[in-house]
Amino acid sequence: MSGGVRSERYRCAVLGPLRVWGPDGGEVTPSGVLPRRLLSLLVLRRGAVVSVDAAIELLWPEGRPNNPSAALHSHMSRLRRVMPEVIGSVGNGYRLDPERIVVDVDELGKILDGDGSPAAILRRWVGPAYPELDMVDEARAESARLEELRVRAGQVDAAQRLADGRTDGLAAELRAMVDEYPLREHPRALLIEALVATGRTADALRVYDEFRRLLADELGTEPSELLQRRYQQLLADDRGTEASQRLPMSVTSLVGRDDLLAETEALLADTRLVALVGPGGVGKTRMLLELGHRHTDTSVVWCELAGTDADGAVAAVAAALAIDVRPGIPLAERIVGVIGTTEMLVLLDNCEHVIEPVAALVDLLLRRCPRVRVAATSRERLRVAGEHVRRVPPLQVGGHRSPAVELFLERAASATGELVLDPAAVDQICAIVSRLDGLPLAIELAAARMYSHEVDEIAAGLDRQFDFLSAGYRTATRHGSLAAAVAWSVDLLDPALREAFTSLSVFSGPFDVAAAAAVCGTDLGPTADSLTELTERSLVSRAPGRRYALLETLRTFGRTERATADDHTGARHAHYFVDWVERAGRELARSATVISRIDDAITELQRALHWLLDHGDTANAARLVAALMDYGLLRLRPDVLGWAELVIAADPDATGRLAAEVSAAASYARWMTGDLSGAYERAGRALAVCDDPPYNAYGAYGVCDLFSGRFDESAEWYRRAGVIPDRPSPNMDMATWIMLLGYAGDPTAERRSAALVDEIGSVTSPYAAYVLYCAGEAVLDIDQDRARDLLDRALRMAEATGTTFVTGVAGASRASLDVRSGRTAEAAAAYPALIRGWQRAGMWSTQWVMLRSIALLLDQLGRAEQAAVLDGAIRAATADQPLGSDREVLDQLSHRLRTALGANDFDRARRLGAELDNDEILDYTFTALGPQA
Repeated sequence: MSGGVRSERYRCAVLGPLRVWGPDGGEVTPSGVLPRRLLSLLVLRRGAVVSVDAAIELLWPEGRPNNPSAALHSHMSRLRRVMPEVIGSVGNGYRLDPERIVVDVDELGKILDGDGSPAAILRRWVGPAYPELDMVDEARAESARLEELRVRAGQVDAAQRLADGRTDGLAAELRAMVDEYPLREHPRALLIEALVATGRTADALRVYDEFRRLLADELGTEPSELLQRRYQQLLADDRGTEASQRLPMSVTSLVGRDDLLAETEALLADTRLVALVGPGGVGKTRMLLELGHRHTDTSVVWCELAGTDADGAVAAVAAALAIDVRPGIPLAERIVGVIGTTEMLVLLDNCEHVIEPVAALVDLLLRRCPRVRVAATSRERLRVAGEHVRRVPPLQVGGHRSPAVELFLERAASATGELVLDPAAVDQICAIVSRLDGLPLAIELAAARMYSHEVDEIAAGLDRQFDFLSAGYRTATRHGSLAAAVAWSVDLLDPALREAFTSLSVFSGPFDVAAAAAVCGTDLGPTADSLTELTERSLVSRAPGRRYALLETLRTFGRTERATADDHTGARHAHYFVDWVERAGRELARSATVISRIDDAITELQRALHWLLDHGDTANAARLVAALMDYGLLRLRPDVLGWAELVIAADPDATGRLAAEVSAAASYARWMTGDLSGAYERAGRALAVCDDPPYNAYGAYGVCDLFSGRFDESAEWYRRAGVIPDRPSPNMDMATWIMLLGYAGDPTAERRSAALVDEIGSVTSPYAAYVLYCAGEAVLDIDQDRARDLLDRALRMAEATGTTFVTGVAGASRASLDVRSGRTAEAAAAYPALIRGWQRAGMWSTQWVMLRSIALLLDQLGRAEQAAVLDGAIRAATADQPLGSDREVLDQLSHRLRTALGANDFDRARRLGAELDNDEILDYTFTALGPQA
């Protein structure tokens, strides 16, 4: 420093993630994504003015803040505080003074021109230049130019190391360069020399052969004369060497595989052939490499087969074993002859595309070389005698401490150098790894984006995951992107299997053979064979219940392929599930498992519905919705019943029986969510659009009248619904009518209730559970012991069949019966779970009815103030909805509470309740019920 002016300059590295050091050598790199983008742009255009508009466009290409200029000024002020002499304001923009900063890229040309070592460049090169500006054309062009300099530096450095005899690790580095630039001759020639220098002449010859074939296929040319002469020279050089025991080094930790690795190690100690099988990107290679490094007591030979084809597979194994070719001796025989009784572990990586020759060679090794053990990775098993298969599954997802999240966080920390995340961001990461199926490759590619993207940007990018998750690392082509990893497997399929795979991608979840046959347009036998073959190749997974599934990444890839083809799969899928759900709907009367099966199929049914509506097939869409009506009611699924509104919107003028059923479903959905006036409107439409309305149209109007307190009118609607011919038995509408007779004190209710129970017999089904509930309700005021028994039976059957609606209504009735009989503690313990059930379903119509019973319970428990608050909340929220005698009972409750509390305290408590919203009412009720809530 002289005269108060600093002579030192700032230093900046852009060959990879941006880093900046101050004049004193301390790092001053900005910590946020947006400040790094802004500083990267200033460095890229150093000496030039970056306008405010250009900076805003860079920082917020979409979704700008309310005042982008102020936000930009804030970011720039922080940068200028860190680098005060470097960044200045010029007119309507900002400028970085090039005299005050040294940028690493400015030194590259001098080094390559001889002023320094090319290794110095490579040591500085962390990754692509200006990664923060990957959306800026100018930055991409500069990055490409600098990439050329990196390649030149790599070639110069490799040549110097070859000349100096420094060959450790050189072949692997050059192989990566060749993979990255397969048509360039200079890296290929250097790789050949590096292999020869380490005694791997057979590998060197194979590299030349690969290059010659590639040039012929891609460009129609030959290697240069110089390289051809070198090839001829190597052919004439007979240099047999010993097998190399070097394994590739592990550059990252192995996450979430401790148990599987221990099991595989133990298996390999007791057997001679273990195959690690799983889908692309699941981490099989990393597992195999770790196995190799753990076997320090024996010779280990690593053979990478990804770069060869079926004709060269045995030669690749021979090269890895350093066994040369001998004229007149088949190469496989030469291999087993040289190995003989030598003890060794042979690791074969990526066997799936050369499965036949590799399997034959492994079989020969096991039979002829008694001290050889083999571990292989493949997307399908080798099918060799003595093979033990270990499936490598995706990493476990779910929870902040899951292995998938651990892997993401570890790789993200490596990419950014620092990682500080709040719980909300980790929640997003949990969702990201779940969407990526726990596939390590996909997770690592996503985590690598953390340097230049926020977590929410990565989550949004997964909507185009096959474009977004690419170029994470300079690695083998098949692992350079998620799409490449999947395509590697799919490209090995024959046309029929490939068509089956893409057809199966139409499913949103697990499926059985019958559904697969329908969407593939094939018979059950061939479909089962295709599923078996695709499962063998790790493209389809087995799911519980004799079903199959595709990982989300594989499904997305298949759908992308289907989108480019003349595809009828969507139609076959939709029509199959319309027929399927109609059959399933009819089973609600007799089957104990049908609700579970419809649950499992609900995403497929929703996908089918949207396909039908998108293609104008409203008739089949109506069939699907109508078939789901009783399921939606009994399973407490107003969302599923609400699909009816989509059908009505698509064809508002439809008439006839199907139109009536769709309107009835819409009415039930509106009633369940508390919209009684809307439910009446849809129920009226159901009766109006059909001259001979179906039973559920009458039932829809009946439930509206029931919850409006019009019991007699409701009973008549249900009676009319119940006597319609060809009704499934047990008859739910007739059961509801008998229940209403019981409410009205009809003397025949008890006899009719008994007949209902007799009709059920030994049937266990959702319909039967509902009928048992109605039978119990019908005798509630006549024979409480019998009512309790019937309600308990209904609850047990509802639990067994998944009939959530009956669990709620029968449970509420059972609790109210406990209140009547003085068993207040049991009732208070039962109500919280019932409240949560109605809350999950969003079904406020029945919630209000039950809350009235809870207000009565609180009064009996001596909690008058809480009862008054709840009374005020119920009256304010439900206006005139209390039904029949409920209104009288509620009025009596209010009178008792006013007497107990006094007028002022009673009115104050009711006002407090009236001010609560729905969620606050439920929270208050949980508190009022006590600790058991």
